Amino acid sequence: MSMTIQQARDEMSALFNTAWSPRAVIWDGLPGKPPSGRTPWARFTVRHADGEQATLANDQGRRRWRRSGTIFIQLFAPVGDGLSALDPLTKIAMDAYEGQSTAGGAWFRDVRCREIGPDGDWYQVNVLVDFEYDEVK
Repeated sequence: MSMTIQQARDEMSALFNTAWSPRAVIWDGLPGKPPSGRTPWARFTVRHADGEQATLANDQGRRRWRRSGTIFIQLFAPVGDGLSALDPLTKIAMDAYEGQSTAGGAWFRDVRCREIGPDGDWYQVNVLVDFEYDEVK
């Protein structure tokens, strides 16, 4: 399977969107701000880290390029609700990726959560997901 960076980002985002909908989310690179009031919400970010040539050229001169990185899902709930509100939401975010792959061939490992704690009016938990996929060109 082969995907471009944009295709991979779209497919990885779609997995989260399907699991998280209809809750509020701020997507990286798009305008948005946290909801007002006491509504839990998420911020979704994809960050590529490493890339490498994974194969030599075939008889058509095509090579496989391996891409990897981390998805960052920041979850927020009002202070006072904290972990009791975020624990089930953390599970939703983690379940969206554990044991999953996309149609284009992105796969996920090392899905984990980090309790960050309170910051102003919000309590934060981060879900981190390592990903990998290939692009053939």
